[in-house]
Amino acid sequence: TAMMCDETGRHLVMMPHIERSLFQWHWANYPAGRKDEVSPWMEAFVNARKWIEEK
Repeated sequence: TAMMCDETGRHLVMMPHIERSLFQWHWANYPAGRKDEVSPWMEAFVNARKWIEEK
């Protein structure tokens, strides 16, 4: 994860690396009750592909 803030420290931006957490074994803590084949973060890539295909 990359993070930056302005000089005052009031504005923080974060760029998570969701490609590193696609599967449950990538997560430090994955709830026992979840039965996903892939993590919910995969939806970001699905949406990106749909957006590209529509352009």
